[in-house]
Amino acid sequence: MTLDSSAHGSTPSPTQPTPFLETISVIITAWRRRQFLQEALGSVRLGVGSPVELVVVSDFHNEGLEREVQSRQGKWVVSREERLGAMVADGIRTARGSIIALLDDDDLFHPLRLVEVRRAFGENPDLGFFHNGHVNFRDGESPVFPETLPLQKWFRIPPGRRTRLDCERIWTEGAGYNGSSTVFRRSLLEPSLDEIRDIRKGVPPYLFYRAWTSSAAIVVDSRPLTAVRVHAENTTPTQFQGRRARFARLVSIAPDLSADAETILALLGPGVWDIPLRQMASMGEILSASRDSARPSRRLAGAALELLRRRRIWLPRWILVTLALVRLGSRRGARALFNWLTTPE
Repeated sequence: MTLDSSAHGSTPSPTQPTPFLETISVIITAWRRRQFLQEALGSVRLGVGSPVELVVVSDFHNEGLEREVQSRQGKWVVSREERLGAMVADGIRTARGSIIALLDDDDLFHPLRLVEVRRAFGENPDLGFFHNGHVNFRDGESPVFPETLPLQKWFRIPPGRRTRLDCERIWTEGAGYNGSSTVFRRSLLEPSLDEIRDIRKGVPPYLFYRAWTSSAAIVVDSRPLTAVRVHAENTTPTQFQGRRARFARLVSIAPDLSADAETILALLGPGVWDIPLRQMASMGEILSASRDSARPSRRLAGAALELLRRRRIWLPRWILVTLALVRLGSRRGARALFNWLTTPE
């Protein structure tokens, strides 16, 4: 069943199958990591006669894995880019599919994920962006998906309908996170490939807001069709780290995330619900001022207030607000607190 936001989620939306099977290009990005890529490749089920293309974009060569990709009629692209957005752009330029599914090298697809992706785009010819739920699993273990995939339950936002309430709802459901759960129509992004090259790490929120500002339909599927691996080399903080270790990891990526947030904000028109982006930008402002005592503090009060605008937030709101308040009172005190927060326990 498809719940249409224009009907307040109460009425099934009619669907019309497309007359042909479009090619899905799965782009796997691997940067400075080799140990998980074999499993990621194995999770991409091509199926007999199903037009699915495999594209690996990495910063290294691996003869064995390259042979495997080529045996599946796939392509291996060596990229020297450090920005995730540039790697994705390189993959899109190489791919031939009209539908692009992203997969981080440390994540896995549900065995039926591509079947469900094809169903979504086949039944929604105007679909531009699809996002599904995920499960977490520890490195060294296998992901635990539901034994039986639940019945299809999509939340669909039709073309031309954009409300702040819908934007907040699907963001809260995770549509702006986890690139491995994201699929988009190539035509949505192809005119903006130079733009996405500037994105350092925030590709998922960029894709979310690029879709939101388009005239294409959006579908959010709450079913877990992706598995996200939790391990020591995760880019973002994880629940299995100690509090200070999580904060130190956040500090290491904050400049990139904050810069990406500013880049995305510059692309948005008036009236778009953009609180998560403003909060990411505020995080960067607070951390920079706390770390660098010479940095002006005139924007700190506004940055702290920005973090209080939304209750559901993945950032450590109260730690950041406390840092901002301490910095307003004492540069030395803020530096001491910052150093303590980033020192391993």
